[in-house]
Amino acid sequence: MSQKYVQTLWTNTQIQLSRLLTSETFGPKGFDSKRKANDYVRRLFIKYNDIMKKLDEIYQTLIHPQKRLIIRILLDGIVGRLIELKQEMIKFDCCEYTYFEDLALDQNKTLDDLCIEIPRYFTEDRFKSIEQRNHTIRMILDRLEQSKNDLSIKSSFDSLLTLKNYQTNIIPLATVIHVLQAHERARQGRIHAYFMRQMKNELKIKEMKSINDNNLEDSCLIIQTIWRQKYAEKLFDRKKIENEKLLGMILPRRKLSINNSIDSRDKKRRDLQLQHHQEFDEASNYIKQKIRQYEETEVKSRIEHILIQWLLESRQLYGQFPIYPSDELNGSTTLFKEMTVAEVQEFIDKQAQALKKKKSKRKEVKKQVKNLKKKSTKQKSTMNELESSKFIPIINNQMNIYKELFYERDESYNKEQHYDTLLAIDHFRPEVENEIRHDVDNILRNELIYLKLAIDNTEDKQTKKSKKKKKRKKRNKKVKDIIANRTNDSIFEELVETGIILPTKLVHQQDFIGDYQYLTETMRYNEKEPMPSLLDCQQLTGSQNVHLNIPLRKAVLLAGPRGSGKELLVHIACNELGGLLLDLSLANIAKSFNTAGGLKVLFAMIKRLVLVMPPVLCMIRDIELLFSKKLTPQEKIFEPNRFKRTIRKFIKTIKPGQRIMFIGISSQPYRARIKPLLQIYEHIILFPRPNYGSRRKTFYEILIEKYNMNINDVELSILASISNGYTVGQIVETINQVINIKHENKYSNKICTANDFISILGTKIPVFIDEENKIKNWYAQTTNSIKRLNEKAQMSITSNKTSLKKT
Repeated sequence: MSQKYVQTLWTNTQIQLSRLLTSETFGPKGFDSKRKANDYVRRLFIKYNDIMKKLDEIYQTLIHPQKRLIIRILLDGIVGRLIELKQEMIKFDCCEYTYFEDLALDQNKTLDDLCIEIPRYFTEDRFKSIEQRNHTIRMILDRLEQSKNDLSIKSSFDSLLTLKNYQTNIIPLATVIHVLQAHERARQGRIHAYFMRQMKNELKIKEMKSINDNNLEDSCLIIQTIWRQKYAEKLFDRKKIENEKLLGMILPRRKLSINNSIDSRDKKRRDLQLQHHQEFDEASNYIKQKIRQYEETEVKSRIEHILIQWLLESRQLYGQFPIYPSDELNGSTTLFKEMTVAEVQEFIDKQAQALKKKKSKRKEVKKQVKNLKKKSTKQKSTMNELESSKFIPIINNQMNIYKELFYERDESYNKEQHYDTLLAIDHFRPEVENEIRHDVDNILRNELIYLKLAIDNTEDKQTKKSKKKKKRKKRNKKVKDIIANRTNDSIFEELVETGIILPTKLVHQQDFIGDYQYLTETMRYNEKEPMPSLLDCQQLTGSQNVHLNIPLRKAVLLAGPRGSGKELLVHIACNELGGLLLDLSLANIAKSFNTAGGLKVLFAMIKRLVLVMPPVLCMIRDIELLFSKKLTPQEKIFEPNRFKRTIRKFIKTIKPGQRIMFIGISSQPYRARIKPLLQIYEHIILFPRPNYGSRRKTFYEILIEKYNMNINDVELSILASISNGYTVGQIVETINQVINIKHENKYSNKICTANDFISILGTKIPVFIDEENKIKNWYAQTTNSIKRLNEKAQMSITSNKTSLKKT
């Protein structure tokens, strides 16, 4: 795509976004029922999702660095708005899953078109740093393997030496003679076999010389018959496949795209983007220096003139010099707004009074906030109102910047899409002015102290108080850092060597194979709760700027039977977000950090990694052991109660902006006590057994698309019905085993039938109905499911009342 075409796409998406924002601002905000509110939010979610996909493509193809900055902030705002809408849907529907099949029918779209895709700019902006991190992990693991191999070789060599020394003293003379005789007989046998081979070769040469023309004709006839037979078999197979396609018995294969040319184009574009971005970064320091060189004296004199005039006017009005605004109140920035001297003085007096009366009014403010929260929750529960968004102002601001700078801008002089110097000067001028203002503030504060001493004979009380407060704060904030002497590289190496930092598997969102749930509306109409499908379990995440304005989701629980794709989803999230994967399961920690002091050191290391290498995903396998009542003697060795206490303390210390998440994985969640579990894991995602559609899709994607096997549509449906009760992991294992057997036996026809899978599937243990019912009953005790059941009961009572009134 050319840059001009990308610019037109950007303008069209901006128009769509502006229309969506106007419809949202002037649209309804309160609804009669939760169903109507949920439908309205779902429609908004689909529209924002479409705009996010388009903007992500534009961001990947654009080369201009200043345009990319605007789109990056706009993408962060849209992703944040999507997460807010997702939270609204969970609030109205009381369910972690969202279903869009009714809206897909209305808009004539497929569910694949409405799927939530993780934006590519999460990883591609940090492509080099992620590659470096993965390379260091591989290097450390290879070094560990080499050291283990060297140790094993040394130990085996030492054992051989000891055995030889031991055997030289024990071997008798008769065994030595027996060994020598055996070697001599073997040597004579090899010589005899060599002579016999020469004799046979000479006989074959004589026979070939004695062949007549009649024998040549016979051999040609034999070759022709075999070739014609094979050719006829190929024609028959081809016609059979064509007839099956006509009858619809074979699914048409997807055309495999040639990725080599696409990858080369992407690399070239990425290199150009990095080059232009580096040029812009290098030029930023130069532009700032030039602005300081030419405009510093003007800006300084202007700011000093305004501030001195304010000081003199306030002394004439109030009879004394005013309190200079501190750095906490952004210094003299309040004075440069459109305000009079009296308004500025009132603002500063209010701030000073608020600082004095903070301690006395703290309790009263807390009570007022609690009462306001109670009132707001009551009003929202009755009116079903949407919460005000924190990201819509960010989106509006970026749209206004686009209209001012790049809408209908003539860029004929910049065909190579380098940075624009005039725009860069306008962009960096306020930063330089703030730096100069900060310097002027420090100078005038000191001058104001001397003026008060010289004219009014008074000392500045604010400076004394601020000094005392700083001293007290420093005394209170003395916290011991256990890892103060450790470097980041040494911490990283230790965690890789102990097996806590794991290398992520090269899997992406496309590798999570499954299908959607298509019968949610009909099931809910019949007062039945639908079970989610595999693709309904995918969730949405955000970037660092998004996490600053959103309530934290610190922990998520993935529950389901073994092999249902929980760990695969964690690895996909790490690859798509460019995150660091930590394995904090009890069996893994028990090897090196089993004591209480060891756990403190471990979590201090994790806190350092969160600051240095965000985002961090902490995976904990078998999380039910932390909350179960009955433990086996083997499980008691891990001491799960101690680990549970440390996790609780650490989760409480997580602040907004820190990108860390604890992902619990459980295959037997019914063993855990639900109340203490819900204190840590508020959000629970259930992974069910795969339905018919997802089982059939896994067979189709792996057998036909990946391995290019010949299989009928009827055979696929038979396989999908036979594999009922088995998880996706078990199905993938059986497919790999069957294909390995075919490769070993060297089958050239690549034909698969259901009979090839039955013997291998029979060896595996399926998920029985009793175990599935246990998981479902446990999930029914969670907060969202209880809320949903209560709402259903209320709806049934109201429907009964209305029916009685009509009769």
